[in-house]
Amino acid sequence: MKKIRAKVQEYHSMKEYEERFYPESYKKQSLEVSDPNEIGAILAEEMLNKFKHLMRKQKLCI
Repeated sequence: MKKIRAKVQEYHSMKEYEERFYPESYKKQSLEVSDPNEIGAILAEEMLNKFKHLMRKQKLCI
């Protein structure tokens, strides 16, 4: 009989994995902003950059 091996999951999330193996990049990603207006501005900028990237990928111009 074959013994079924269960995969052992050492990390519960990608966040834990990144903290363990890529501490420098994780520190760069985590921004602690207390002002809600600043958080909104950061999120809007990230979405705009993502949209621009997708537009370039499809070879469309803005």
